[in-house]
Amino acid sequence: MKIFYRAFSIAILLGMLANIAQAEIVLITNKASKLPGITLEEVGKLYLGKSKSFSNGERASVADYSPGVDIRQQFYKKTLKMTDSEVSRYWAKRKFTRKLKPPKIISDDKAMKQWVASAPNTLGYIDGTLIDNSVKVLLIIP
Repeated sequence: MKIFYRAFSIAILLGMLANIAQAEIVLITNKASKLPGITLEEVGKLYLGKSKSFSNGERASVADYSPGVDIRQQFYKKTLKMTDSEVSRYWAKRKFTRKLKPPKIISDDKAMKQWVASAPNTLGYIDGTLIDNSVKVLLIIP
């Protein structure tokens, strides 16, 4: 019985640690970028099309995930306090009223990293556990 409780406790602890690691969302850019970092306010303006440039004046290309993807839901909840459906409605209105284009849609984390790594002045986000030296970290959102 002690072995069962010990194994159960370890499983719960590992599950909690996995949730903590997955809870971080990391905003990334191309390694060559001279941008030292980014604020949540700047992120919000870029992802809502209210700004088209980084704080250093460089034009930004922004990427997002498809509606319904878990990391996208968490990203908008943490950065803009908006739901995924609110963001989708926001862009549906903007596309027709202001002719604004929403962020580029990327299929998955691997594709997001590849896109950011391959082009200058890009901005994307991925799960913090997937960071490697192919991209530059601008902001970590717990």
